[in-house]
Amino acid sequence: MSNNIKKYIILTNLLFACFLKAQDFPIEIEKYPFVNYNINKVSFFSDSIEFYGFYRKLDKLISQGSGKINILHFGGSHVQADIWTSQMRDNFNWFLNQKVAARGWVYPFKMGISKNNNPSNYQFDFNGKWDGCRAVNTSCIGDIGMNALQTVTYDSNARFSLTSYSSSNIQYAFDRVKVFYLQHHQSFEVDLDSNYVAKQIIVNQQQGYVEFIFDKMMTNVGFKLVKKDTLQNSFTLFGLFCDLDAPGINYNAIGANGASVPTFLKCLSMEQQIRAIQPDLVVFSVGINDAFAPGFCPSCYENNYNEWIKIIKRASPNTAILFTTNTDSYKRTKKGKYYQNQTGLDVKMAMENLSRKHRAGVWDLFSVMGGLGSMEFWVRQNLAAKDRVHLSGLGYKFLGNLMFNALICNYEAYLRTPISRIKHD
Repeated sequence: MSNNIKKYIILTNLLFACFLKAQDFPIEIEKYPFVNYNINKVSFFSDSIEFYGFYRKLDKLISQGSGKINILHFGGSHVQADIWTSQMRDNFNWFLNQKVAARGWVYPFKMGISKNNNPSNYQFDFNGKWDGCRAVNTSCIGDIGMNALQTVTYDSNARFSLTSYSSSNIQYAFDRVKVFYLQHHQSFEVDLDSNYVAKQIIVNQQQGYVEFIFDKMMTNVGFKLVKKDTLQNSFTLFGLFCDLDAPGINYNAIGANGASVPTFLKCLSMEQQIRAIQPDLVVFSVGINDAFAPGFCPSCYENNYNEWIKIIKRASPNTAILFTTNTDSYKRTKKGKYYQNQTGLDVKMAMENLSRKHRAGVWDLFSVMGGLGSMEFWVRQNLAAKDRVHLSGLGYKFLGNLMFNALICNYEAYLRTPISRIKHD
């Protein structure tokens, strides 16, 4: 019996335990009296057939040890710091018994925006002058990548390098990197710095990237800009995609502080990048900033999401979609007093409507964490910040474990689905 089959049998036996004890499977998590563990699941308000492709690939990865899965998780400040999403990434790799894995999408948040916060599991170093802006600001216009930030230099001597760090017991490495940037006749080109050599370089102008393929796994790589024509005068970087030529899951965090759905709709190069990555699952955790806007309009919120989903589906038609409802939150008066923000309920209802229309899943984080007013309990347990909007590092890791359990239990439900109902390629 092969190791893959043995692993599959073990995991399958564990999966069926989900049916009996969902709140403890597969990650054992802390117990808090205000958390509704019994409803920690992915719900569907139409049908779940759009998820079958994603779970079929996950099943193949577990049973045969083959295939690559890409997950994109969009959000605001809950996602940019990559604590919640890092926990999801680590959990998936632990579940698959991966010791070395690809990091996926990374962005140089501090290049041009020094006060921006960067995830702790990778670092960009750079020289030269870089300018940046955030799509949440109305003054940020022009070509913007899917990370809702713009990073530009007019310095042909500028350089940048990426270093990837390990997380838990998993080493994040790469043997290929796609550099996404604005390609036009006035753009500098990008090449490897002199210390690095690629066995193959692929230029894909249609999808807006140059891919560098190496003959070994790496955790560090440097790039330089090249000016080949007098007309070339700038370089706009959209992000990097770090991958391994090996089976596994790339869990990609696409977060931007303060971002709302209209913020991401400004990202005109997003479709190009989605087309290149071809995600199997897109997770939408964008709504807390929309709901804080004065005069929040639920129908406008839904319509904006409809436009966003059109972009995703044009670029990657078979992508499954998962909505996560807002965390509970509080608003603050000018006198410094806090009061409950009831728009979380409106966002929840809007996501249920979107689920019906797009056959999407919904992870009802708002209800799982305890519903309206529960943020106060999270603050008291050091799971949330005193601003009653953001969570603590401990709280975001807890979210990652809760959400992972919900997804895997839904995968268990997929395993019990009659084969005749499964949508085949």
